[in-house]
Amino acid sequence: MDRLEDLPDDPGVYRFLNCKGEILYIGKSVHLRRRVRSYLRRDGGHSRQTERLKFEARSVEVLATGSELAALLLEGQLIRHHLPPFNQAQKRYRQYPFLRLSIQEEFPRLHLTRVLAADGAEYYGPYTQTGFVQWIAQLLSAALGIRGCEDLSAVHHGCLLDQLGKCLGPCRDRSIRLEYGLRVEQLRSLLRGEELPGVIDQFEERMLQAAEREEFEQAIVWRNRAQALKSFFTHQAQVRERVTLDAVAVQPGPGRTVQVFWIQQGKLTALQNFQANGSDAEARRAVEQMSKAYYSRTREAEPVFTHQPRDLDEIQLVSSWLYRHRLDADLLWLSDCNPEQVPGLVLTQIRAAHRRF
Repeated sequence: MDRLEDLPDDPGVYRFLNCKGEILYIGKSVHLRRRVRSYLRRDGGHSRQTERLKFEARSVEVLATGSELAALLLEGQLIRHHLPPFNQAQKRYRQYPFLRLSIQEEFPRLHLTRVLAADGAEYYGPYTQTGFVQWIAQLLSAALGIRGCEDLSAVHHGCLLDQLGKCLGPCRDRSIRLEYGLRVEQLRSLLRGEELPGVIDQFEERMLQAAEREEFEQAIVWRNRAQALKSFFTHQAQVRERVTLDAVAVQPGPGRTVQVFWIQQGKLTALQNFQANGSDAEARRAVEQMSKAYYSRTREAEPVFTHQPRDLDEIQLVSSWLYRHRLDADLLWLSDCNPEQVPGLVLTQIRAAHRRF
């Protein structure tokens, strides 16, 4: 093995190689030196696969990335390219589900999909619990009267959901277009994490009313619905934009640095590091140049993602990272900003992060 003391203790990616120089395993860590050292301890506690990796490995290579998020993304890219034998579980792309709201249709519906398409619909996610998210989609649709049928033209006299009061029934009455549109706007707000407290309050009020009537089974149903919404939107309320989110995240980094992550359409496009004792004028110049390049890319970008599985993996990694660091990273949602104001807003966040040291 290479000399441990020569390895950086920064965020990055490490690779174990065999005697032929072939890559056996690729991993990532916030502290590279500590992570590699953990493989060499002699007190046992390793899995059988790790013991086998230690037996076959002859050297280790590391690449510092400067940030945890960059390490996450680079690890995934390298694993997909090299397909190391000890990364078996990560050889295949994970097919993350998204929620699709078909706003391009006269009467939109909300449903689960694993394919992103440039079809005018809005996509939210990605998520990991398919069954749970499917249930949430049905719950929200029923609560707001949003249709669940795939083909509106196939039904003309209403359906069971219509009869139960869980759908406004656009199949039998097209005159509800205005009311239906208002419900869809409320659904869009909910999917962005807005108006959620009001809906949960309604569910909890119905729970109390059912309990007062001693309808305890129904009370449990409303309680479970309220708890499910709280759980689901814990993530969605933080990453509150559609899949095409554009944002800047500012976070204190290692060694008294401040890191600025430029996120475009859910994917990391650039990372900047600013020293705590650096020149304010230089920081302003660097941020202005990055902002200009960012908006230049935005004008050229497609309205939604391509269908490549690597895009879905990267969106999931970025959104999960944003959620995990919701307390220590300041987020600037660029969809809410005038492009001319962005450099000044980012600099304000950088200065605020410097004051934390």
